[in-house]
Amino acid sequence: MDTPNPLAHGNRLQRAYYRWALPYYDRFGHQDPMLRERVELVDVYLYSRRGLGAWAAWLLCLFGGAAWLHGGGMGLAPALGVPTLIMVGLSIALLGVWLRPQQKPTRIVGGLIGGALLGSVSVLVAVSFGWGMQGKSLGLSIALQALSASAGTLIPLGLSFALLLVGVARAGRAARESQLARLQLVAERDAAARAAAEADLRLLQAQIRPHFVFNTLATLQHWVDRRDERAGPLLRELTGFLRRSTELLGRNTAPLADEVQAVRHYLAILSARLQGRVQGEVHVALGLETEPLPPGMLLTLVENAVQHGLEPKIGDGRLRVEAGREPNGRWWLRVDNDGLGLAPDVADDVGLANLRQRLRHHFGERARFMLQARAEGGTRAEILMAP
Repeated sequence: MDTPNPLAHGNRLQRAYYRWALPYYDRFGHQDPMLRERVELVDVYLYSRRGLGAWAAWLLCLFGGAAWLHGGGMGLAPALGVPTLIMVGLSIALLGVWLRPQQKPTRIVGGLIGGALLGSVSVLVAVSFGWGMQGKSLGLSIALQALSASAGTLIPLGLSFALLLVGVARAGRAARESQLARLQLVAERDAAARAAAEADLRLLQAQIRPHFVFNTLATLQHWVDRRDERAGPLLRELTGFLRRSTELLGRNTAPLADEVQAVRHYLAILSARLQGRVQGEVHVALGLETEPLPPGMLLTLVENAVQHGLEPKIGDGRLRVEAGREPNGRWWLRVDNDGLGLAPDVADDVGLANLRQRLRHHFGERARFMLQARAEGGTRAEILMAP
């Protein structure tokens, strides 16, 4: 179901029923997720105030049929037993065609024939029991008379039952088709949103990284012309950065270790270009190297910190990337800088808005992103991941 089952938070009886039914819900969910949803919807209807009318109608038919049979001379016990069998069978049949509307019509017809035979046998048993209570024996002629007398009731009831089953089956098929269409629409929306998020990320990287690469190439060319010994290390870092960045873009998720390696190359290039004015350090706790992230996410946070916090700052700046895990299993990823800090009217740029959207699509409610000012100056960007 799209929303939590209200029976799980209802009164004491509803909660007890939900705990009892939960293993069966899970079993249905393994067979067919849509079947579980339909079963839960039926239970929510029947075991809440909305279902009181259905229960009242069911009991009214039961006791009305019992009163009619008892008034016709049948004993009290069989008069209650026959309508009970009929109502239980009818309820099971209706639930069956509602939950499994895709079953073949021949099965429904077979069920109707079986129901008619069961009803005939039930009448014979009830009449036999009633006559036995009166000390009489049931002969063949009396049995045939009982069947012929009941045919005037069983045939219209059987036809009505058949029409009801067919109607419920058609309604169930329509509901299932609507359910499939709704799920398909949700899947298409999610896929479109994810594709848009990935496209925005690539657009952002296309806007930022060529600028960064061109500046680095200009510095590299200058050092090569001057035969500066720093050119060789800078070229190696640039090659590593481009290789890592290209590999990350082709994945759905990337381990934190690969993200960190791309960031190390980026910080080394930045430190060389700015002649040590920006210093960066990276610390990742053991065991977090394989944690998945959307590709390029950590690099986006670092680039954002440099572009908006450290580059405009006069003087030296420091950037620290840190990842750790809490005792409850939650882990976090932080990017701290001592740059200019947050502006009073700060708002997410394209990169951060894209980051929030990608976290939501990949991890749902498990992930949370925060951007806040640090007490000692600068800005902290933090991603919290629930276990």
